[in-house]
Amino acid sequence: MKHYEFVILFHPNQSERVAEMLERYASQIKEQFSGHVHRVQDLERKKLQYTIKSARTAKAHFAVMNVECSEECIEKMRSNFKFNDAIIRFLIIRRDKAVTDNNPALLEKDEKGSLSKADRQIASQGFTAEDIYLNIAFLREYVLETGRIIPCRAAGVTAKQQRQLSRAIKWARYLSLMPYCDRHR
Repeated sequence: MKHYEFVILFHPNQSERVAEMLERYASQIKEQFSGHVHRVQDLERKKLQYTIKSARTAKAHFAVMNVECSEECIEKMRSNFKFNDAIIRFLIIRRDKAVTDNNPALLEKDEKGSLSKADRQIASQGFTAEDIYLNIAFLREYVLETGRIIPCRAAGVTAKQQRQLSRAIKWARYLSLMPYCDRHR
């Protein structure tokens, strides 16, 4: 069995039912597919960087699940997420190993996140997109005000790190944690 991470954006009207839905998904993974749930984290309701038109909302309730399960389970969960009206968007990421530690709180739309000492160490070490896509303060350092991703020669990172940064920024944009351009206000 392989390790996966689910990032789920629930409609803000369903905020009180998020814990119930996450518990239902976790029990389904355990009972039907003999999988293992390593972490279920509720990241609370947040303002989005842009309005998701299909849901007509600028807010969402974020949740993260780390699981170990089969490919059949992933297809079933993808189908469940896709046809659940309470879920605005979801992202399924393959991980190399189980993640049990909690993510830091996500930044609000207008918050300025400063790079912590740990974030600065990330840049000097090797990192993967899976590790940094929810670290918005770190990713903002590599995006211009217009929304363009800073090239590796200007950012001072290697080509491999640049590919990982680009992937992480694209995932954050898909999840509406970062704007695509400067016109999203």
